[in-house]
Amino acid sequence: MSFSKRLGYEPEKKALQFESIDEGLRMAIHNAFRVQESLQGLGESNKIYKLIWISVMERDIDEFHKYGISFAVKKTKEHFFSLPWNKVYDYVEFYINHTRFSNPFIQHLNSVFEQHNSAYRFIDKKIVPISNEQELVEVSQATHTGQKAIDTHIKKAVEIFSNRETKDYANTIKEAISAVEAAVNIVNGSEGKTLGDALKQLDKKKKLPETLKIAFEKLYGYTCDKETGIRHAMINEAQSPPDFADAKFMLVTCSAFVNYLLQRNI
Repeated sequence: MSFSKRLGYEPEKKALQFESIDEGLRMAIHNAFRVQESLQGLGESNKIYKLIWISVMERDIDEFHKYGISFAVKKTKEHFFSLPWNKVYDYVEFYINHTRFSNPFIQHLNSVFEQHNSAYRFIDKKIVPISNEQELVEVSQATHTGQKAIDTHIKKAVEIFSNRETKDYANTIKEAISAVEAAVNIVNGSEGKTLGDALKQLDKKKKLPETLKIAFEKLYGYTCDKETGIRHAMINEAQSPPDFADAKFMLVTCSAFVNYLLQRNI
């Protein structure tokens, strides 16, 4: 801990950066990319800057060819530092999804986000609003169980949850609980059973802690309730549609339960 923090002249931790980015975080993201580019080589850098020039900045490709990569890097930097907070994350996602950057670099970006108290993290090359490191571990692990039926549902839940424009929280929850349903069926060796029936079969096979079984029966009941609209076509008529907090809770909780089931090898 620095002198200033020890003596209380500087807050030990910044306020959580939710729907905002300060200049320190913006610069740290920029520097992370520039350092990584120096390791990737000119060829890879040329490809990504050409893509950014055309697809993100929507500028004339002839201008790129005329003035070269150095000019493009300069103008791209100016563009990056002028972006509103949400477009910075759009830029970062685009960059990651159009390069061959490795998982260690994505983990490094997550460390940058954590250090600067960003409310967002990368999961499966999508930036999602998950700030707690334990939550991040649970969801990330549940997207890579090796069981396609589970991974597909959790990845879809992450994709929907990360889309802040649609705010489709009901389908985030639907996909998350479907992952649990798939996990219990896999453990049971069954197929197509609803979560309620699958949990009963699992309990007969090998006892779950009673409180845990009841908790997930109730969570399943919540997803089937007409008032939430989660498993019903008439979502717009739901009396109590889920919000951001509900979706985040269910995504993390369902991921943790999937991991628990597979780790216990029940």
